[in-house]
Amino acid sequence: MEQSRRRVVWPDGAAVASTIGIALEAFVNQSQYRLSGKPGERNEFSLSYGEYGVKVGVWRLLEMLERHGLPGTFSISGLLAERHPQVISAIVQAGHDVVGHGWANDLFLIGASEEEERRMIRDTLDAIERACGVRPSGWASPANSSNEGTNAILLEEGVFWTGDDASDDLPYVEHAGTPQEIVILPKVNLAANDLIHWILSTNSPSVFREGFADTFATIAREGRDGRPQWSDIVLHCHMAGRPAFAPTLDRILGFLAREESVWHATKTELAGWVREQGATR
Repeated sequence: MEQSRRRVVWPDGAAVASTIGIALEAFVNQSQYRLSGKPGERNEFSLSYGEYGVKVGVWRLLEMLERHGLPGTFSISGLLAERHPQVISAIVQAGHDVVGHGWANDLFLIGASEEEERRMIRDTLDAIERACGVRPSGWASPANSSNEGTNAILLEEGVFWTGDDASDDLPYVEHAGTPQEIVILPKVNLAANDLIHWILSTNSPSVFREGFADTFATIAREGRDGRPQWSDIVLHCHMAGRPAFAPTLDRILGFLAREESVWHATKTELAGWVREQGATR
């Protein structure tokens, strides 16, 4: 069993690589939160809930990251970048990472034709680049709604890593049906996701903190025992950016900033390191 588990090495021999994923999303018909109506119907209240992210939430989260000196990776909808380029520019100027996150978060890739998918990916990357001067080299599909051929399209568009996977604890490199390799950053944040553990489930924010704490305690112990691991949390500007969540997030970020033997990285930095090390599975 010991031989079958993959091992990685992080910079400076860190026991844990730590990333912070933050979604900044636009919606066409409705956000993830609604009080009435049917799925897929245009819902003005639900849309207003999503707009909180760009109006208020993103600024609160940027301030918190700056206070703790931690880098963030922002997954951005192309529609939002088109409508609010100054916000995307502020994120980059603050030193954070930008990632393609689909045109709008309620427009999914599943079921799209290859040409439709290619156009959505290209339009998203173009809009973010126009907004901030940086073309994303990472991708996370809305609701992880990728198709069998998505990775090959991403490589053609200059994207070298994707987060549409949940099959591992550690990043890895694989061929995407082409001679090129793509880096896979699996969703290790399922235990610390504000949408899953706070909003949809109507829990206290403390449930998010408990999931993070238990996960981090486990992987930090494994890392100190010679098997380095990866910690990630996922936040949404229109959710985690609200005052009720701020104390919980402040405690988590403070803990991460103080913890020893942790490599704090953006996801693009993490993917670049994995690609350089050739970490195949």
